[in-house]
Amino acid sequence: MRKLLYPAILGLMVIVLALGSAALSSRAADHLDAPGLTPPGGDTRLDINDVYAFQSPADADNTVLIMTVNPLAGVLNNGTFHPGASYDLMIDTDGNAKEDMMYRVTFSAPDASLAQDVRLRLVAAGAGSGVLATGQTGQDIPVDGGGMLRAGVFDDPFFFDLGGFLSVNFCAPGTNFFTGLNTSAIVLEVPSASLGPSDIGVWARTYLNERQIDRMGRPAINTVFIPNNVFEPAGTEPSQRNAFNAGKPRHDQRDFRGEVVDTLEIFYGAGNPTVGDLADFLLPDILTVDTSDPTGFLNGRRLEDDVIDAELAIVTNNAVTSDCVGNDSNFSNTFPYLAPAN
Repeated sequence: MRKLLYPAILGLMVIVLALGSAALSSRAADHLDAPGLTPPGGDTRLDINDVYAFQSPADADNTVLIMTVNPLAGVLNNGTFHPGASYDLMIDTDGNAKEDMMYRVTFSAPDASLAQDVRLRLVAAGAGSGVLATGQTGQDIPVDGGGMLRAGVFDDPFFFDLGGFLSVNFCAPGTNFFTGLNTSAIVLEVPSASLGPSDIGVWARTYLNERQIDRMGRPAINTVFIPNNVFEPAGTEPSQRNAFNAGKPRHDQRDFRGEVVDTLEIFYGAGNPTVGDLADFLLPDILTVDTSDPTGFLNGRRLEDDVIDAELAIVTNNAVTSDCVGNDSNFSNTFPYLAPAN
């Protein structure tokens, strides 16, 4: 492929990474990443925004797992969780891209104050399965065996210059679109020993009526690599993105490797061996973390990690390395770590 000039690369980014034509679409990370999640047909309560996994800054023997859902909570929705769905944190302990254990969180219907009963259940082979915690949204709930659970509305921890991206004008000067916006989150802290070996894989899914609605591991895989890009026939984007959300990580190489390769070749060139190496790294869509290591992305993902800068560099072969936006949330070093809702 002929080497592209810098302006042309930025233009192709808009095509390849198309995050939407209006700010309220907020398609970044995994916010509203597929047609099946957006109203009127989709339900934003089932839309996973981001997944985090990191060593607890308060206790090095614990691991924190966070799933955020409900993009623009309070604007597109009331911030509650779907009472008929399950919110699952999946853990792979042996590297085969299949879950060996699952933390399942379910909710009651909201009351007049929008509070919901919460139940945490461990689903695993052997005697470890069972209910680990019960309580209400907005409360710190102790977990049997150690740890804590909290579910509720928080400041959205994701940061990205969506306006700069859509206008192909990063760093002028760079504004975080997500400043002041809220999300719903499930925060679970557990002893790392309960997760098995220190090297694990983590992803999240939402599940309703015996059907997987959304799933996510690493940030922006569906948003960046599964859109209708210049190599795809017109009209394939919706079915591809919905299919990705319904898929299983262990099938990602079989079902979606071609999409990742197509996107990477725009910037690296057809036949570049780096493309294959990156495709093998990016799929399956699982967030890998060494729970004994406090460093962040690509080792798991901490709240403050600038994943957009890291992934811009990867996708564009270092042609674009930053959106010039940093974290502006007031994260805490104590549970539940997220900043309070705005």
